[in-house]
Order: sequence, then structure tokens, then C-alpha cells
Amino acid sequence: MNKRLLYLISLLFLILAFSSCKSQRAKNKKPIKLFGPDYVLEKMHINQSTFEWFSGKAKVGFMEGKKKTAFTAQIRIKSDSAIWISVSSGIGIEGARLLLTQDSVKYVNRLNKTYFVGDYEFLSNLIDTEINYCMIQALLTAKDFSWYDYQDLKAKLDNRLYQIESTNRRKLKKQSKLTNFEAVLYYQSLWINPETFKIERIKMTELGKENKKILASYDQYKSNDEQLIPYSIEIKLDSDKDMNLEMIYYKISLGEKVRFPFSISQKYTPIQL
Repeated sequence: MNKRLLYLISLLFLILAFSSCKSQRAKNKKPIKLFGPDYVLEKMHINQSTFEWFSGKAKVGFMEGKKKTAFTAQIRIKSDSAIWISVSSGIGIEGARLLLTQDSVKYVNRLNKTYFVGDYEFLSNLIDTEINYCMIQALLTAKDFSWYDYQDLKAKLDNRLYQIESTNRRKLKKQSKLTNFEAVLYYQSLWINPETFKIERIKMTELGKENKKILASYDQYKSNDEQLIPYSIEIKLDSDKDMNLEMIYYKISLGEKVRFPFSISQKYTPIQL
């Protein structure tokens, strides 16, 4: 092959490569139509996962301040009914177990032989901001909080995602009766993928307390039982107690009925609030 022909072939490949990159960049920068908040939320709710039973295993990294801990977690959920979490060390020894229902919290720590049975004040004290069952379920499954009504919504585009903000989300009365203490009101923002209408980020700021925030990010959405489920979750608690939780699921099952075993040894000591 003479040098002239080799030069022409090389030039052709460079032109094709440049055209391909240019075409790809043009495709990535295709304008996104800004719809109103009602349309975006309706599409988001249509595309939310709709399982009754959830079971997953995940590698978890937890950081509080500068202290970081790694462990394995099993998570089981019956939608709107119960959340069961078992935490184990790398060698498979269970260290703690948690069972949540709409109005109760049960926790056992097998390492220091303590337990708690009561309401959500226990968890709220741990993270220094009020939280309840519906919030935990929503954060673990990348779903919106169904216990809120929508008012005064705003929609805009932020880094090629729909951002929905609410300055006044009214809590539904039937849910507020399920808690034993007055719930905190939050200013909430949702970042929604314009193609899948799945939530990619959530930010909740406690009204009147700008230093208290809950931030959640969702990534690695994969098809599971014909539903898109995030396999990577990061939850940050920005308050007087800064905490960061990173979860990478390596196994998820939907639709299979699961049990929520929970028992407390008589030798364990109750935790006092």
C-alpha cells in the first residue's frame, strides 16, 4: 500500500470519527422540552415502581463525621406496611436488626445486647431530625412521598433534569394520625430524568432550619420484573450530626413474599430515651 493511499484512508477514518463524535454531542445536547409541574409529576407517578414485596441485599458504607463503617444489609419491605433490615459484618455475623411499621420501631443490637421498642422518636433522636415510616420507605425505593398533597409547585430544568420544587406541600390528615408526635414540615426538591421520569435526586430541607437537610441520590437503574429499580443509593443527613449512607445492591427480588422475623432475648437491656 503506497503512502498516498494510506494517507487518504487515515484521513477518511479521522473524518468519520470526528463526524461521529459531533453527531453524538449533538444528540446529547438535544433540547429538553420544559413541561409544567403537574405533567412531570403525573409521568413520574405513572413510572414509579409498584411492588408489594421487596427483598434486597446490599453492600453498605456508613460514615458519621470521620468514622466510616462497612457492612452488608438485607432489606425486606411489604409496601406501606413493614420494613425489615438486618445488618451483618463482612463474615456474616448479624450485628443489628430493625423492624419498622407505620407506627412502631423495634431495634435490637446483638453486639452490645440492647434493644428498643417504641415509636419514631428513637430514630429521630439518632439522626437529629424527625423521620417516619413513609419517608424511610420513599428514600429506600426512590419514590415520592405519597402522604403529601401538592400545592404551589414550580418546575425548571437543571443540568438536563426536571427539577420540581414545592414551597407548600400539605400533609394528608390520614397519615398524620399514624404518628405519635407532630411532624416537621419540609421544603422539597425533586430532580427527575426526562426520559424515564425516574427520580435521580431528592432534597428535603426542614422549614425554619436551613442547616437540616436530607439528600438522596439514585443511580444504576436496572430493569427488574419489568420495572426500573435503582441499584445505587446515597443518602446524606446534613444536620448537627452529619451522616452519609451509600448502598450498592447486588441482589433484588420483587413480588416474592418474605418474612420479618424479630425476637429479643430476655438477657438484653432496653434502651432508654
